[in-house]
Amino acid sequence: MQFTEEQRRAIEARGTNLLLSAAAGSGKTAVLVQRVLSLIEEGADVRRMLVVTFTRAAAAEMRERLAARLGE
Repeated sequence: MQFTEEQRRAIEARGTNLLLSAAAGSGKTAVLVQRVLSLIEEGADVRRMLVVTFTRAAAAEMRERLAARLGE
């Protein structure tokens, strides 16, 4: 997926908490998944991360995407 400059900044931001807020279908889940993956690649402990979504359905989708990407 090609990320916008603003999405790329959210993925690459470090040293701070981050809140993503955007309209439905704007790529929030993809950005969060990529952010988590890049943090893991940098050595972050996923057990120390808090990633919150608005709905259980969105959380399930994020878990599925992360599992699929981690399995690659």
